[in-house]
Amino acid sequence: MGRNREISNSEIEKLLDDANYLIDEAEALKYVIDAVPYDETPPDGESIIDMLRLINFAQKEYYRPVSERVFSENRLVKLNEITHFKKAYQDHDEEKERDIQKVLSKIIKNRAALLIFFNRITVIDWERILKDQFGTQITLYDFAVEMVKEERGLLKNIADLVMIYQNELHNKREINRKISQRKLSDD
Repeated sequence: MGRNREISNSEIEKLLDDANYLIDEAEALKYVIDAVPYDETPPDGESIIDMLRLINFAQKEYYRPVSERVFSENRLVKLNEITHFKKAYQDHDEEKERDIQKVLSKIIKNRAALLIFFNRITVIDWERILKDQFGTQITLYDFAVEMVKEERGLLKNIADLVMIYQNELHNKREINRKISQRKLSDD
C-alpha cells in the first residue's frame, strides 16, 4: 500500500472484475430474494434489505464521490474529513426504499455508473494518493480495493442469511411432508 508501489494492468483488471461481481450478485439475488424474509432483522445483525441499502448507499454516496474528488480537487483528499459511509448511512433520514427489487436495480445501475468511471481511470491515475481515516497515504486503487472488500463481507453475510432462510423453509416443508405421511398411514 501507499506511494512507492506501481500498480499493474493485471491488478486493475482484477479490481474491475471484482467490482463487477456486485452486479452479478445483485442480478442473482433478484431471482431468490422474494422467497426469503429479507426485511427480517436477525438478533445479531442487520436485515438483508438493510445490508443491500448500505451497499448501494456506500457506492453512490461515498466511494464514487470520493473517487471523483481525487480528480476534481487540487489538494490531497483526506478521508478523515469525509463522513464514513457507515456513519453517514445511520444519520441519513431519506425514506428507505422498501421494494427489494428496486434496491437491487439501484445497486446494479449505480455500480454500472461507477464501473464506467473506473474504466476511464488510467494506470498512473490509479496511483493517485489520498489519506485514509488514520492519516496513512493510500492509492486510489487501494481505496477501491477496500470498497470491494467491504462489499464482499456484506454479500457473504447476505448469502449466509439467504441460505439459513432457505434451509428453514426446506426443513418446515420436510416436517409438514412427514406429518402428512403419518396422517395418511394412520388412516
